Amino acid sequence: MHVPYELFWHLNPRKLKPFEKAYDMEMESRQNSMNLESWLNGLYNQNAVASVFSKNAKYPQKPFDIFGKEKAKTPEQEAEEFRFYAEQMAIRRKAAKAMG
Repeated sequence: MHVPYELFWHLNPRKLKPFEKAYDMEMESRQNSMNLESWLNGLYNQNAVASVFSKNAKYPQKPFDIFGKEKAKTPEQEAEEFRFYAEQMAIRRKAAKAMG
């Protein structure tokens, strides 16, 4: 969790939940990114092997456009992300005020 050390000791477990949720979301995002990278690497390897063993297959001249148009986040996803961010900021402000 990305909780400053000083702040950690002034919070109760319930107030740490937004930090835990944000950490879980970050880890899920990293995992999805690694999964996509692995898949894309496999796609390039598949094309490389196919271009060696087949006269019709050619290795791509430029990177694949796998995303086309980027997906927009739903309003619910944006609202949830903002809520967690706002909760974290409020907790940090309170803790900073309490610490002096």
